[in-house]
This record gives sequence, C-alpha cells and structure tokens, in this order.
Amino acid sequence: MNTRFGYTGKILDVDLTAATLSEAELDPVLASDYMGGKGFGAKILYDQLPPGCEPLSAENILVFATGPLTGTLAPSSGRFEVCTKSPATGLWLDSNCGGYFGPELKFAGYDMLIIRGKAPEPTLLVIDDDKPQLASAADLWGVDTIATHRQIKADFGTDFKVACIGQAGEKGALIAGIISEYRALGRGGAGAVMGSKNLKAIAVRGSGGIALSDPDAFMKICRESFNELANNPDTGGGRQKYGTNVILSLMDETGLHPVRNFQKGKFEGADRVNEEAVEAYYVRNKACFGCPIYCSKIAEVKEGKYKGSFTEGPEYENVWSFGANCENVDVGAIIQAEYLCDYYGLDGISAGNVIGFLMECAEKGLLQESDIGFPMAFGNDESIINAIHLMGKREGPGKLWGQGVQKLAVGIDGAQDLAMHVKGLELPAYDPRGSSGMALAYATSDRGGCHLRSWPIGDELLATRDRMDLVSLEFKAELVKTQQDLFCMVNCSGMCLFATFAVTLKQITPFLYAATGLDVYSSSEEVMKIGERVNNLVRLFNLREGLTRDLDTLPRRFFREPLNEGPSRGRVVDLDQMMDEYYMVRGWDESGIPGEGKLEELGLESDQKP
Repeated sequence: MNTRFGYTGKILDVDLTAATLSEAELDPVLASDYMGGKGFGAKILYDQLPPGCEPLSAENILVFATGPLTGTLAPSSGRFEVCTKSPATGLWLDSNCGGYFGPELKFAGYDMLIIRGKAPEPTLLVIDDDKPQLASAADLWGVDTIATHRQIKADFGTDFKVACIGQAGEKGALIAGIISEYRALGRGGAGAVMGSKNLKAIAVRGSGGIALSDPDAFMKICRESFNELANNPDTGGGRQKYGTNVILSLMDETGLHPVRNFQKGKFEGADRVNEEAVEAYYVRNKACFGCPIYCSKIAEVKEGKYKGSFTEGPEYENVWSFGANCENVDVGAIIQAEYLCDYYGLDGISAGNVIGFLMECAEKGLLQESDIGFPMAFGNDESIINAIHLMGKREGPGKLWGQGVQKLAVGIDGAQDLAMHVKGLELPAYDPRGSSGMALAYATSDRGGCHLRSWPIGDELLATRDRMDLVSLEFKAELVKTQQDLFCMVNCSGMCLFATFAVTLKQITPFLYAATGLDVYSSSEEVMKIGERVNNLVRLFNLREGLTRDLDTLPRRFFREPLNEGPSRGRVVDLDQMMDEYYMVRGWDESGIPGEGKLEELGLESDQKP
C-alpha cells in the first residue's frame, strides 16, 4: 500500500522553538484509516499531545491538514482543516476552511503541516514548493490580516496563498480565528493558539500536481457530480444567487431564527436583512477552488454612514449574529462588522454572541454603561461596531469580552444563564427549541456549540421526501449520529459540505477510490466507518481532557424559557431521552464513554481508554 495517488505522501514538521523544519513520509496506515483533514489531526493530537496541556502553551500542537480530494478536479475540493486543543473550551478543536490555501499546500508537496513549540520572536513560515523556511515577521506583528496578506504577497509573490492572524490572535483573544484569503478558520480560538506560538502567518506556493489512481474514472464521476450540482435547486440556484443567507427567511418563518440573544425565535425586522435585502449589496460572486456553487459574495455599502464598507459575504451566520441576535436591521453595519472581524481576526459568530450577551446584561441591569464605556442596547448598530474594535484590539473591557461568553459570564452576577454556549463555544443561528434534532446536534458536538457537525434541519425542513418532524424526538439520535459521521468523513476528504446537498456517497466513494486506489475507499460502508472512527477517537480525546456527560447539554434557557412567538411558541427542549438513545446508537455507555466492543470494531482498542 502506498500514498502516491491522491496524496503528496509528505508531511512538514515545524519546531518553532528549535527553528527546525523536517520532512516525513505520510504513513499509509494513517491515510487508509483516517483519510485526511480532521482524521489526520485527530490521530496526531491524540497520540502526540500531552494530556492536560495548556492550550496557549508551547506544548500545544497546531495541525494544518488536507484530504485526498483537496486540490483535485472534484467539485468544491478546496477545503483543509486546522486541528488543535481549543483555548476557548479546553477540548478538541478542528476548524475547516475553503479558498485556495489547502490546494496550494498540496501543490507545494505536503499533505499536512505539524507545528510545535513557540518561536522566540514573531515568525513567518514560507513554503515555496520543497523549500520551506522560517523568516522574521517582526514588521508584521500588530498588523491587521488584510495588510498582512498584501505585504506578504508584495514581499514574496502575488501567487502565494496566505493564512494569518490579526491583533486578536496575537493578543490571545479566545475567540480569535485564522484568516486565509478572506476565508476564516474562525471557531474555537485557533488564532490564539497560533499567536501563542509567535507564528504570524504561513505563506505557501506550489507548482506540483496531484496524481490520480484512475484518472478516467475520476473524470467520469466529475462530470456526473458537476451535473448534479448544476441541476440541484439549492447548489445550482438559491445558494448561487443569494449566498449562504438564502435560508434566512425560512429560518425566521419556522421560528428557528434566534433574536435578542436567544430570547425570541422570530425577528420583526427579518425583511430588512433577508436574502433579498442583502443581495442588493452584492457587487460580484466569488468561488473557492474548484467550486461551481459560487456561494461567496463580495458586498459593498454604497450609501449611508457605513458607505465604503465591504466584505466577502456577509454570510448567513454573521447576518444573524450582528443582525437578529442584536436586533439590528442595518445591513451596512452588518457588513462593516464582518469586515472588522476579518480585519482583526475574530470569529463573527462568537463576537456577535458576546455583543448580544452584553446587550441583554445591560437590558436586565446586570451591567451599567459605566461598565461598558458606551451605550449598549439591542438595535444599536454603533454598539456593535464599538464592541468589535475593543475586542479586536483587546483594549479596555474588550480584553475580557474577547474571552467569550462563558468566561465573561463568570464575572457578572446573575449572568450565567444568559451565556449562550455549549462547552464554552458560542451557539450559531438556529434556536434548538424549534428543532429537536438541532438541540441534540448542539449538545453532542465535539467542539461545542456548532451546526457543522450535524445539521438535522436539512432533513426536518428541506427534504423533498421522507421529511422528519421538527419537534418529534423519534429517530433524531440515529439522524444526528449518521450526519456526524458523514460530515466528519467529508471534512477528512477535502470536499466542502455544501457539495453534499447534491453529491452523495454514490459519488464521494468512487471519487476517493479513483483518486487513491486504496481498497478501503471502494466501499461506502468502509468510507463511513472512517468518519465514525475519527469521531470516536475525538471523543476519547475529549474524555481524556475532562469531558463528562454533564457537558453534553445546552444552556438552561432552552429548558426553562419557552418561546413566546412564531411556530415554535411554547416549546422548550427535551434532551434526556434523545441523549440516552444517541449514546446507545453510538455504542457508548450511559456516561458517554465508547464501549470496548465499539472500539474494537473501529480498530481503536489499542488506544488507551480514559
């Protein structure tokens, strides 16, 4: 068995403390058992990260990993993963990103970067094909992400692809992300980990190609998949026209659109920030590597007090976090807020949650204007912009705000029930009181509050047949478990999750087999088992880091405070039954620990059980 096809077969191991760079061959067993992306990160971190290590210490490891489809002609194959221990949650973190950085890394000859230690001074990692080097980034420290991209391209070449941090990551904000070509590895604080290592940026340029085991079969599946994407009403229609904000009206009409820091489920101002309202700000489309969906948009504000503001987006999650969540209807302010998050290197979902939390604290009298420094009220767009500047610069109260709502709430009497997070990661734009599947997906997500581990709303609202009831508890455990394994596998492959709206296992499995020639990829059952194996290994990682069943839960608001408006009126979350069933279908015991039989089935029995 070899890794000559679909992979480059090489890993770059970077020790920042010792200032050494070394190459290693990709282990064929790692490729066949863990595929790539999240799978590579899971195995490296489980095996090599000291248990209990401080996330912002030199001991933590940062893994940049591609998949066997990354950089190929498979549709939407521009994805890569960053994996580390999260400083926001103290648990597992992987963050997925599109754009062009992942393919460029493979073109340069590497499937994965493993970054260790801490540089004594601000440092830049430059990879020019097989000539990686470390360089000083002293002149870039303190510089925003946009200017950092421009300067690196000016210094080394415009064809370099860049992943970097801004001031938020440099100064250790736990909601700091990594920005790559206007795309974000946003969630969970990977930017703070990068900053703690004094690593300002990675720049990569490659001229190589990716060999395929069966090019003819691969191209046949490509044609079939591109046709599926073109003819699908979501990927070939609505998402292409409106971007990710295409779902806003549907979420609001069904009572799933969180408003006022999850106090309400329907937004009276939805028509002012919905897909049609935001489309008016688009000036052109943009796509990631190899993607026919073109879900990304470039938006510009052409009049009003935010005239001149622009962003790649705004994405649905940010339209929500700086819109309905803060009860703000000014699209210009939303665009400026998303731009500032990219500029400083902040996660937009977490930043919007922090601001919504502060607004509710002020509304309830838990914080005074003197505590904040300026008026902080729902509907006040200037509050949003002021708060992002303080979080990005880590100045004044923004130094604490940038730690996220869980840590922020600890210091405010009576505020803990207002902090909307799971395991320390702020929640995205779907109210779990309106979707039982989403409630379970949030509670069981390995990285905390997340909609990208499982998105049952698709089966509950968008399925053209066999649609599931939104609030029924029946079969939701099976649905969430299956989606988690599927989504994990897709994140290992290097393909975008959006492609799976039209491209199914019927195409993904032969894609993987034609690319790699590995027998394990000739069966959909075996391919899905890789997703299950990775999820179970990550569970073992989290248990080792202190996860208990008590943390597989939701904020108390969702159990105690029913919604008062919309189709979800009167509903609260009922989680216990689904959780018991979920553990059962996972093959875990009642405490959420994988059983010996499940570990043996997945080939994990040799890993030490926590």
